[in-house]
Amino acid sequence: MPTNAINFPKNFQNADSFARFAKVSPLVVNWHALEHCNYKCSFCYSDWNSRDEAWNTPENVRKVIENIARFHADYFGADAAPWRLSVVGGEPILFPKKAQFMVKTAVACGAEVSIITNGSHLENALPFAHLLSQVGISLDSFVHETNLKIGRQCNGHTLSFEEISDKIAALRAVNPNVRVKVNTVVNQNNFGEVLVDKVAALGATKYKILRQMPFGGNKGITDDEFHVFIRNNYREDLFGHDDGKRHIFIEDNSVMTQSYLMIAPNGCLFQNGGAEYRYSRPLMETPFEEALKDINFSAEKFFSRYTSTATDAILARMHECAA
Repeated sequence: MPTNAINFPKNFQNADSFARFAKVSPLVVNWHALEHCNYKCSFCYSDWNSRDEAWNTPENVRKVIENIARFHADYFGADAAPWRLSVVGGEPILFPKKAQFMVKTAVACGAEVSIITNGSHLENALPFAHLLSQVGISLDSFVHETNLKIGRQCNGHTLSFEEISDKIAALRAVNPNVRVKVNTVVNQNNFGEVLVDKVAALGATKYKILRQMPFGGNKGITDDEFHVFIRNNYREDLFGHDDGKRHIFIEDNSVMTQSYLMIAPNGCLFQNGGAEYRYSRPLMETPFEEALKDINFSAEKFFSRYTSTATDAILARMHECAA
């Protein structure tokens, strides 16, 4: 199998080692299905300047998802963990019928499916909540004024802790087994806040802390600001510390670069890490492994995000800076 033609690290250059590693860390692909969102977060990088969205055509959705499923079967093996499709935006559940079709198609192709959402219209996912393995909710603050500054608002309304808690409860009433992940982007407006106690109170099984990615004219935050947030919010003890699992994962800009498998709205793989996105040939007509050659992708960095490696390295650097 032609894994050596893709930018995989040496120890993953054959299907057997891929299959072994995939039992611990599944293949995860994020499909940014659309650009439209009801929020206008100042640091958002979901900007493709294109209205050519593949999910407008059901046949395109099928082709892309079946393409990924074939790649997973060929390169990860039959004994590997199921692959996962994360449906991302923009805000995908503003269009629940399209989101539901994508979810159903992926499940039929053997995938676990997650939705990444800002949570404002989480109730739109209730008709297909039984098919979801995970819901990722982007929450950067529970302070009204802070969310206004970030742009995490619609017509002046921001999402309160009580509101998102009720929405999650309704989701779990439909699917008690759905996992909840919370994503926080640390930025100039929230780096001094403590969110982790409320995140744990929501019953999240995973809390991902991401450093704001410089994009466009936004320069991001300093190391000190990022470390302030980590020191205040790295509280594994709040997440069932006796279960032996890590629940808080941290990603800085270097970890996030070239480490995600992302599909743009037009059905092409794309990658960050430069002044402009780099795109592959369309997945509707190009085998996934061939499209991978068109972008800068590091499988080693990809897998490190799903283990303790990247988080441990960031914590070590934080402690070194404080010494």
